[in-house]
Amino acid sequence: MKGRRPTRRGVLQNVFGIGLFSWFISKIKQLFGVQSDSGRKSPEEMTTENKPLHADQEQAKEPKEEEEDPQPTLPENGAIVFVYDDGAMEDYTQALPAHKAFDAPATTGIVSEWVGTSGYMDTEELDELVEAGWEIASHTKEHRPLASFPLTEDTNHSDTIVSAEGYRHGHHEGETVEITDGETKVLREIAGLAGEPGERRVKLTEPVDEHFHAGETEIHYPAAVMHEAVDDSKKALEEMGYDVSTILAPYDVYSGYSNLFVKEQYDGVANAEHGSRINHPDEYDPYETQRDYFIEFTDKKSVKHDLDKIADDALLGVVGAHSFKDEVNEESIQEMLEWVEERDIETMTLREAIETYD
Repeated sequence: MKGRRPTRRGVLQNVFGIGLFSWFISKIKQLFGVQSDSGRKSPEEMTTENKPLHADQEQAKEPKEEEEDPQPTLPENGAIVFVYDDGAMEDYTQALPAHKAFDAPATTGIVSEWVGTSGYMDTEELDELVEAGWEIASHTKEHRPLASFPLTEDTNHSDTIVSAEGYRHGHHEGETVEITDGETKVLREIAGLAGEPGERRVKLTEPVDEHFHAGETEIHYPAAVMHEAVDDSKKALEEMGYDVSTILAPYDVYSGYSNLFVKEQYDGVANAEHGSRINHPDEYDPYETQRDYFIEFTDKKSVKHDLDKIADDALLGVVGAHSFKDEVNEESIQEMLEWVEERDIETMTLREAIETYD
């Protein structure tokens, strides 16, 4: 009996061997997308297909675009900030009721060492202010002037009296001041005010013992005293539980020297530039905030004029008052708030104004 004629498959198997032939056939099937004879996927294929992807093998998701914080909408009729000085009890008894009647917040500058002393608010009153939407700002530790004042007259070695553009250091006997022209400096203790009434010079306990030229020399507190006034006040108020991010400069005096210490701790100054109630939004710098009074040292006509301008041009107004003064009472504050309401000017704290306009 004749054997069967070898098939083409058999010939190839004889030539290449069964193993190599099977490999060759599987590659041909993969090339043309043909499944195995059984129509099933190989165990290796099934294992690979069903195996969950490792975290680093997952299909990368398209990163979401980071959403930028939307810019605050500027008040259409402008805004106004009320900043009260010193933390007097009248902030609570006179100013707070007036502001509550109009649902209007305010900022109060607190001298940290005066909290709870005679005539000044304690934390109980401050807490109620905060609950009503008020902001607690620093007014330094002991109401010390932050500015540096140029000398207006030369000094001789034997002089114990210094003439400068500002005299406020003379209010604080026993405090140390620095007199310097940038190269030479001396530290002296304050003895008080000096000169004839109205001259308001600074008296020292010892002679200057240096010749300083006016216009080239300044008088200010040294760095250690400045840090105490600025840093310690913020720390003390925060330990009382208040969020403190702004400062009110005592005596309405501020200078570039002040910024060396204030900018490290605060987001803005309520009265860096005294003498105007108006700040322009397009050029607002919180370390150059302009503020002026709205009851004392002014008149109703000028206040209304500024309010008209704030409303008409959508500006930022910053006004202040000492609530312990006789003319600054609940009625006079309410009158001001009525003028603000009539013009649809928005009231906000200094912190809110900085967030909105800076």
